[in-house]
Amino acid sequence: MTIPADLGYDALICRYSEIATKGRNRSAFESRLIEALRRALRGVGRIEVIRERGRVFIRPGGGATVFTPEAVAEMRRVLPFVSGLSSASPGFLSPPALEHLEAMVDRTFPRVYEAFAAGLRGEQRLPYATLVRRSDKSYPMISSEIERLFAERLLARYPRLEVNLNQPRLALALEIRKEHAFLCYERIDGPGGLPAGTGGALLALLSGGIDSPVACYQMMRRGCLIDYVTFHSEPYTPPELILKVARLATHLNRFQMGGRLAAVNLLPAQLAIRDTCDSRLRTVLYRRFMMRLATVAARCFGSKALLTGDNLGQVASQTLDNLGVIASATPMLQLRPLLAAEKNETMALARRIGTLDISEEDVADSCTVFAPSDPTTAAKPYRVEAEEFRLDIPGLLMACLQATVQVDLATLERRPLRGVDEAAAVVLPRLGLPTDAAATAPTAPTT
Repeated sequence: MTIPADLGYDALICRYSEIATKGRNRSAFESRLIEALRRALRGVGRIEVIRERGRVFIRPGGGATVFTPEAVAEMRRVLPFVSGLSSASPGFLSPPALEHLEAMVDRTFPRVYEAFAAGLRGEQRLPYATLVRRSDKSYPMISSEIERLFAERLLARYPRLEVNLNQPRLALALEIRKEHAFLCYERIDGPGGLPAGTGGALLALLSGGIDSPVACYQMMRRGCLIDYVTFHSEPYTPPELILKVARLATHLNRFQMGGRLAAVNLLPAQLAIRDTCDSRLRTVLYRRFMMRLATVAARCFGSKALLTGDNLGQVASQTLDNLGVIASATPMLQLRPLLAAEKNETMALARRIGTLDISEEDVADSCTVFAPSDPTTAAKPYRVEAEEFRLDIPGLLMACLQATVQVDLATLERRPLRGVDEAAAVVLPRLGLPTDAAATAPTAPTT
């Protein structure tokens, strides 16, 4: 049921929760949230922002007194994607005196009730609640008295209402402050957490699967700005793989300022590993190359840590032994927000944020190329080192990096990732690797 958008809303209240715990830094976090709200609400038109003791109020700007129905529809569309926002409600401001509250309810409640009652059948009742919050403790009535007053008024006029404080379908919410009162009938849930840009820059290893986009979302809620790197094995993987990942990145960018996408062709390393190394260690060796390549890409993008969708025990490469061996390929900090999540929890969150349908599209990815039939679940570091000793790791890294592109998420145009050679010259020594291969990278092994 959608509440009418043409009720003459004259305010939007924006709530936050975790920001309120920030002490001396609270003002800076509030400012970042307001910046994010202004960006998100560009389609609403001119607005006036009022910061007031734990709340952000947004009023129509440019001489307007109410928001248009189109502006309210835009709010409902974009606000669920503003990190740091706990919830928001379009509503109505009035002086706090009781007679003004009664007049405001009398003016707005009938159409809201009609919208809800239209869906009732026969003698079905409409669960209802009045919810009052007073930040002004000097108000002459306490919250429960105000709630009873409005319940009695409305129950007498609308006999199909039925008080249900636990699960109301229709809730009349009043927030009474010193200077004014705010009335609303709906709550738009936001992601919560912290505003974008307050948590540092990450580089996410974004596949076309379910987990890594959810991991991105979880860290966006912590205020992180995220760029993306994906791995493909063209021509063994189809071009649709990069297009699929680009769609995921574009959707995730609704929760933040635009993240960039790099695509790395892992095939040179995969071919060498296939032709040279123990097949049971292939997946671990692939993943170690991915971590090294991601570390170089992170240098290009200015990222402070790597982010993965790893989930302990979910697949062979994500056992505790294998995660440790894979992580040791780079000294860069690695974040794994889904490590202890259950799959059904991750899928439910993917569905809620809108990535599940894209992730479930059947497109082959680089993990399936030359995948071993019996991968080890407990790789030994000395065995992995012995296998890698047989590889020209610096040369293979450079072969992959020289085929790395940045994908324009608006046009899907591919262009070489800038700064790769310079980043490799800095990163490879930190990985314990020589850099002379950068000038004479080998061509990809033949198939």
